[in-house]
Amino acid sequence: MASAFGLRLRRLREAKKLTLQQVADAVGCTKAYIWELEMKEGQRPSAERVHALAKVLGVTMEDVMGDTLDKVPQASPEDVQFFREYAGMTDEEKQRYRQALDLMFGSRKDEAGKA
Repeated sequence: MASAFGLRLRRLREAKKLTLQQVADAVGCTKAYIWELEMKEGQRPSAERVHALAKVLGVTMEDVMGDTLDKVPQASPEDVQFFREYAGMTDEEKQRYRQALDLMFGSRKDEAGKA
């Protein structure tokens, strides 16, 4: 049975659309080891391995270990990853992104005015 760590690792990997083999190659271990991290209870990767996994997955070590997600229980690993990507955008990119969301879903200000 997978641990909370294993489930989180798998969700982060799948969110990046990476295979077990791709993660293993990038981290420098075997596909079987990544599978064990995801699927077996009681796995204890080294800090260096967690750092390598975080780097490949584009998140922090805290995200991989669950510290950030525990502080914000409603945030999924995908939400955290999305926010980190958004936070890395330029102000112009963020503005275009917000405009696109307003076009797709309407402005929250418009919704507040209707209430």
